[in-house]
Amino acid sequence: MAYDGELVKMQNGRWARFQRCQMYRPGVEDAGETMLLIAVELEERYQALLDSVADSLAQYRRQGIPVQVRMDDVQGVTLQPELAAVSVH
Repeated sequence: MAYDGELVKMQNGRWARFQRCQMYRPGVEDAGETMLLIAVELEERYQALLDSVADSLAQYRRQGIPVQVRMDDVQGVTLQPELAAVSVH
């Protein structure tokens, strides 16, 4: 099961992000709109960034440290502890 915004490495070794897309059926008035969750392959610059972080991510997870990968246009790709793993004192 995937969620909107989730990053995945596909079987072909390329990275994609799940994204919600609205689908409309022309000519069908009572069909309403259908939401689909599709994997959209990322640009080349992100492919290289995610490949480089994948090894670090795997090392953290092997040590039992839950980590999430965040991606944005400003900082690029960052690793951060999963929110459930962070304790506040």
